[in-house]
Amino acid sequence: MRLPWLMLSLVWALVGCSGATRVVRLDTGRGSPVVHIPRSEGGTEPIVLDGDEVKEAVARWARAVRPSQRPQEAARRLFEVDSRSGSYFFDVRSRRLTPLGPGETLAAELPQSEVELTRAYLRWCERTGRRGDCLGLLKEGPAVTGDARFTLALALAKGAVLDELWAAVKDMANPEALVQAALWTAGTYALLWTVPEPATKGVAAVLTVALIAYVGVDTFWGLIQGFRQLMAESERAVTFDELRDAGERFGKVMGRNAARAFMMLATAAIGSTGATLGAKLPGLPGVAQAAVRVEAQAGVAYAAVGQVETVAVAAEGFVIGLAPGAVAMSSRGTRGGGGASAGYREWQTHGGLYKGRGSAGKGKQWHHIVEQTEGNVRQFGPEAIHNTENVVALDKILHDLVSAFYSSKKPRITNSFTLTVREWLSTQPYQTQRDFGLQAIENIKNGIWQ
Repeated sequence: MRLPWLMLSLVWALVGCSGATRVVRLDTGRGSPVVHIPRSEGGTEPIVLDGDEVKEAVARWARAVRPSQRPQEAARRLFEVDSRSGSYFFDVRSRRLTPLGPGETLAAELPQSEVELTRAYLRWCERTGRRGDCLGLLKEGPAVTGDARFTLALALAKGAVLDELWAAVKDMANPEALVQAALWTAGTYALLWTVPEPATKGVAAVLTVALIAYVGVDTFWGLIQGFRQLMAESERAVTFDELRDAGERFGKVMGRNAARAFMMLATAAIGSTGATLGAKLPGLPGVAQAAVRVEAQAGVAYAAVGQVETVAVAAEGFVIGLAPGAVAMSSRGTRGGGGASAGYREWQTHGGLYKGRGSAGKGKQWHHIVEQTEGNVRQFGPEAIHNTENVVALDKILHDLVSAFYSSKKPRITNSFTLTVREWLSTQPYQTQRDFGLQAIENIKNGIWQ
């Protein structure tokens, strides 16, 4: 797959106007896409991420990663993109295309401005206590050019978060390689949104929806425009100071929490597929809040994020393509947006539901996602509890495990040493209970929560 890097002006037209409320269209492959309007209660402010928890998560993944000695090339393979200086090199300032052959360079000698920029970068590495090519920007060429400019500016934008990344991997066998892999993964992913194809796919699509779970649709839309501006300023920059200024301006737009989420998810994506990245998400810091946000903001159940196949930028928002197995989970949101799904039924009593639905099947039992406690029925109404969207058939063994989990105390999940999961959950809003309930089924089934 070759990204149409020269479609920059077209993409800018798509994402240029940001005043209107963004919508998400869910393409399930069955009929017209479902329009999901992000709910206000989902919020648009980034989830507050604790720096120590993020470092712990990053360190955990880093131990299982074998970073490439060519991180830029590895990142391009991960996201299935070609180098912008592959068959042709496009000079933004002169607006000229120069053909290149294998191993060829543009000139026998580098322009003095590029030499000075590269020297300033190396001096910056030394000032930060990391000698040499500390960010791996010179492994594919002798100077900081092309995407290396953008990646350096992005690193400077992250500031303190980049320092946290170094701290997280400092005890690893090769911390420099891990930081370089994470940074190039983040930078290459961001480039997808500055000059995208009609849709990103695979691990990039999963990464997008996971990031929306942490920052919300509107904030992510702003990040796309910020990435675009950062790349344009990076292309125009002549000196290291100009790159640093561009990075610092974007850093103010991004904010520390969004930067932490971005770097955390980029690190998790190293060497992943869409499915394996999705499997890592339940172990992230802030998972309970992210599960609520992604359904409220994107209409996708957190358990289904790993089954996202494509994400496209449209004039009014995003189009998310889902694998067939994710259809039932994602289409739940249509009820809140107007109109119940086909075959939807609800009952006033527990007995009425069981009479209406009959047996759950051999070796299976009916399970209420939002539990049928007296408090829930009183607070939300019986129809919200006893209906075909809230009651699912589970294998008896899994149902018993879920019930035992709800009766146990899990301080790492509930932040309480005195309340059981069920007692803690009963204090939460309906949507939170629903998202948590779905996530609990998936995590317990996969052995993540015990």
